[in-house]
Amino acid sequence: MTNLFAITTAALLSVAASPVIAGETRPAPVPTTEAPQAAAPGARVANSKTKYCVIETITGSRIPVKTCATRGEWLERGFDPLAKN
Repeated sequence: MTNLFAITTAALLSVAASPVIAGETRPAPVPTTEAPQAAAPGARVANSKTKYCVIETITGSRIPVKTCATRGEWLERGFDPLAKN
């Protein structure tokens, strides 16, 4: 019975400590475009319709969440997908 109690206590402590150990990480931006990559010389590469996808790994989940939005939409949310960390 004490062995079961020790295992249960160790499991609970490791689960409780995992968010503290993991810390908060910023997701890495993944730029994607809807148009082909062939651009004419002198043309702007990014436009207002360019979408940037961010893949977030949520603690406790095995399924990453992919969120795509334009740079303006990301800036409204308080996140710059082009900022270097």
